[in-house]
Amino acid sequence: MGPPVSAAFPPLNAPVTSGRDRNILPHPPGPSKDSFVCSPLRCHPNPSILPLTKSSKEIFSIHKPTDRLFYQESLRAWLPPHILDCHAHVGLPGHCGPISPERRKAIWAIEVGLSQPWEELRANYQLLFPEQRVSALVFGGVYREIDIERNNAYVLAGLSSPENDAHALLVTRPERPASTIAEAMQQGFLGIKPYPDLAPQGMEQAGIFDFVPRSHLQVLNELKGVLVLHLPRPGRIGDPDNVRELLELSDTYPSVRLIVAHIGRAYCLPTAQRGLPHLADRPSIYFDTAANLNADVFHYALETVGPDRLLFGSDLPVTMMRGVREHVGETYLNYTDAPYSWNVSRKTPEEEARYTYFLYEELRALISALQRAGLGREAMRKIMFLNTAGLLGITSHDT
Repeated sequence: MGPPVSAAFPPLNAPVTSGRDRNILPHPPGPSKDSFVCSPLRCHPNPSILPLTKSSKEIFSIHKPTDRLFYQESLRAWLPPHILDCHAHVGLPGHCGPISPERRKAIWAIEVGLSQPWEELRANYQLLFPEQRVSALVFGGVYREIDIERNNAYVLAGLSSPENDAHALLVTRPERPASTIAEAMQQGFLGIKPYPDLAPQGMEQAGIFDFVPRSHLQVLNELKGVLVLHLPRPGRIGDPDNVRELLELSDTYPSVRLIVAHIGRAYCLPTAQRGLPHLADRPSIYFDTAANLNADVFHYALETVGPDRLLFGSDLPVTMMRGVREHVGETYLNYTDAPYSWNVSRKTPEEEARYTYFLYEELRALISALQRAGLGREAMRKIMFLNTAGLLGITSHDT
């Protein structure tokens, strides 16, 4: 199942945003002519036309010209042969219950990517990275509308398939007993993925320990488990309480392998500048790049915490959305050509014709930041594979 796991760690088998984030997202005039399927929940290439094959020629025939050009001219030379994605979601549409209009408005990503079956994840990886092997650290959906128990069971079942090439984390509810974490890790999970939306107080009011109870952390620490942490509160990593609690978590539970998601939700540079310096001397705290499209934030992170603590994360399926993101102060604005209920504006047809996947935009920003920092392909290889592999105890025969 996937790449070998080091004996140093337990063996595999023994984005949200606050209301301050505006989204400028248009309604297209009609169905796309480029084999694109837009459902009420997500917008992604039609998996029924994606050949699960190693032929990059077939994959390139599915790409839009902008995608093919970006991969061939800007991305291919920077990618290592083996990629390890530390942040992807897997689940079925039936795992999610009804979502109210208020929730769709409050959390833009909830409408973009609520489900991604294992087969679709594999197809998306092959579409995005046709010449690379992609392994993954996955978990289920994280919103309160999700049937988390069923979703966790689906994720676990998929680990037995070698073609999925994956490891997984258990999505946890704070009210569940800590013993469930130990049981899950015995079954094959490497750790946990809690989420502030599952706290009784909700994302805006919860502190870290409200949705990651200390009893859970104690068990995770004893088992040297992985924690992918989505920070709460509107201030994100720039919130002093979040910084204080991160430092307390790191001090009290030093054996937890801690990954702070989305670079602490620092989608804008001022947020990163308020928070990252406080964590610069904590080498045990890692940061994933998932759904962060800001080259300034990546450059600041490279200078502040260094390339050895950054981990590639895709946040698939959300980042299959096409478009661009603009950053103004501490607010970001998403532009896309997808028909989501909260779309209110759009750019010109000429600009929209140049849209590619959000994940490609994330990698464009990362490469730009590496170039500005005077770093090259070896640093990219660390971020795309080596750092996460070292943290998880994974080796590769493709390096």
